[in-house]
Amino acid sequence: MGVHRRLSQALITLLCAVSPFLAQANPEISGAGATFPLPVIKVWAEQYQSLKNITVNYQGIGSAEGIKRITARSVDFGVTDIGLTQSELIHDDLLQFPLVVGGITPVINLPGISSGQITLSGPVLADIYLGKITRWDDRQIQLLNPKLTLPNLPIAVIHRKDGSGTSFNFTAYLSKVSPVWNSTLGIASSLLWPVGIEAVGNEGIAKQVLSQEGAIGYVEYFYAQQFQLTTLNLINSAGKVVAPTPDSFEQDYQHSHWHHSSFYQSLIDLPGANSWPIVGISYVLIHRDRNDREDAIQTLYFLDWVYRNGAAAAKDLAYIPVSDPELIKLISNAMKQVKDGQGNPVLK
Repeated sequence: MGVHRRLSQALITLLCAVSPFLAQANPEISGAGATFPLPVIKVWAEQYQSLKNITVNYQGIGSAEGIKRITARSVDFGVTDIGLTQSELIHDDLLQFPLVVGGITPVINLPGISSGQITLSGPVLADIYLGKITRWDDRQIQLLNPKLTLPNLPIAVIHRKDGSGTSFNFTAYLSKVSPVWNSTLGIASSLLWPVGIEAVGNEGIAKQVLSQEGAIGYVEYFYAQQFQLTTLNLINSAGKVVAPTPDSFEQDYQHSHWHHSSFYQSLIDLPGANSWPIVGISYVLIHRDRNDREDAIQTLYFLDWVYRNGAAAAKDLAYIPVSDPELIKLISNAMKQVKDGQGNPVLK
């Protein structure tokens, strides 16, 4: 046997011996979907990788696209702010769990106006997005803010271009407070807006509002803080003026009642004197059956870690963590329904 042949065989033997370890050296899981929870998912992924040496790649591309990608099995998990119904979950072989909660707030760019100085009612906000109220010194806005001298500026309405769970929750609120909105446009992640300028993602809306005087948009609260945008107060279902804060989001969240078959829940305009009226839930979606076993195990381990260890990071970024022990127990039990390609449970 020649020297080169012996060396080649020795190399093949060595590679065969170490290949299982190389394959497991740096596992990777992928996710895609909502931009609403993108900041906290990034932090969770970084923390988890530093602890477990497992890469979590998450793309914030919008809830609608996240649903498409998990349905097509091109990612290990999807994230959506549009809660799916039980029939939708069954149809697409999916399980759904609440991941994190956050507030959606209107943001504006008006000279001389700071956060908390302007209050709007739900119907007035709806009329702005319907194109019925077009200037900031409109009588309807002035009546809600009698102590302010409002500028005679046109209102530049900013809305999402992409299929968005933030838009879904925002339009759910407008539908609840405005019969006209409800009957003409309704609730949707993507729609033909009557007026306004398009922007992609929460970050895109934030940047557009920041760059245009007279603008109004809507973003997850983290983006309002990150871009130092001016926020509005709203009049909630109790008739009280409330500001967007983690405490007012938490007050709304405390009135939730979970449907454990799908974990679907709407947090829009719930009761409570101190409740912020536009609060959304980001849900994680995974397939129930025919999963690659190792990818499914790593995905479930990551999610389990988030539920048990991710609360501090969520609070630091002004989100409300899903941390109720009873709810987490229900989620953990539901995770045991996940099966591999042979029909065996992934978790014991």
